[in-house]
Amino acid sequence: DTGSTPAPDQRPMVSDKWGIGHSVSGVMPNGEKFSGEVFGYDEATGLVTVRAPGNIGGTHDVRIIKADACTDVKSIPPKTPAKTDGAMPAVDDTRSKKREEENIKAAQARAANIGVGVTQEAQDIFDALARTLPCRWRDRDIVVMDEVVIAAPYATCAGAAGGDPRAVERVQKVLANEKKKLGL
Repeated sequence: DTGSTPAPDQRPMVSDKWGIGHSVSGVMPNGEKFSGEVFGYDEATGLVTVRAPGNIGGTHDVRIIKADACTDVKSIPPKTPAKTDGAMPAVDDTRSKKREEENIKAAQARAANIGVGVTQEAQDIFDALARTLPCRWRDRDIVVMDEVVIAAPYATCAGAAGGDPRAVERVQKVLANEKKKLGL
């Protein structure tokens, strides 16, 4: 028999931590903490569905987590057996779409702050400047406040056309201080 389903005595045991209805908390591999109620557990994949109260009354946030990748897991069984009728909660498609769009925009903003074809030193300078000043990449140049351009090797500033000359002085000082902090 070459079937992919193992015999019942060879299937992995469901961890006592992930029982349906258990209140759980722990840390995911990315360091993010989670907590909620176990809504479902798939033995074949080791995935657990955890739901927690949402920000709007009567709603829930649902996460699907790889159980064996979590650390510091704490689990409390329910006082009464959980009902397991398998019914899924209603999903607010409008809210879900809005959250997806917000997360995509946030990911795009984070991606825009990563320079393409630049050295780690250049990225470190950009990151340091971006903590206090609005910055963006224009090819390999750092553009600060849309008024100042810092080109490789990222030692001096130049004013953008029509920019405030005082901005160049200010950014030059900030650049020098940040490079000093970075040991550059």
